[in-house]
Amino acid sequence: MKTKSLLFTLALLLLVTVVPAPAASNSQTIARINADAQKPGGPAQVLQAISTSTHVPVATLEKQKAKTGLTYGDLFMAHSIAKAAGKSFEEIAAMKAKGETWDKISDANNVSLDGKKKVVKVQAKPTPSPTPLKSLRQEQNDRYK
Repeated sequence: MKTKSLLFTLALLLLVTVVPAPAASNSQTIARINADAQKPGGPAQVLQAISTSTHVPVATLEKQKAKTGLTYGDLFMAHSIAKAAGKSFEEIAAMKAKGETWDKISDANNVSLDGKKKVVKVQAKPTPSPTPLKSLRQEQNDRYK
């Protein structure tokens, strides 16, 4: 039974990290991870699955969860955004502690909630033409004298 639940959780986490999903499903993913953690033996299995997905040791995840008070799903989301944004877990967790939503945190870090960098197209701002020193009429007069 434990093996089936662990495999289900691992498959779910793998699916979340591999297949781009719309933002609405992220809250569902967080809810599923948290629900799996409520089952007997769930916390250890969920931490192992998060560790496998994020490459963060279970002991580190346990300490971070205790320190921040994040749910298991939030812990997973924080590590996913931090990794994609090239930031530390502590920076992302601090944003969440200030009451920011995962949508706002990911937007602020230019990351989509599926853990990938967003492609931002930067449009060049038009620069104004330099003000001519002489009018066109004056330049023509000077040229043809």
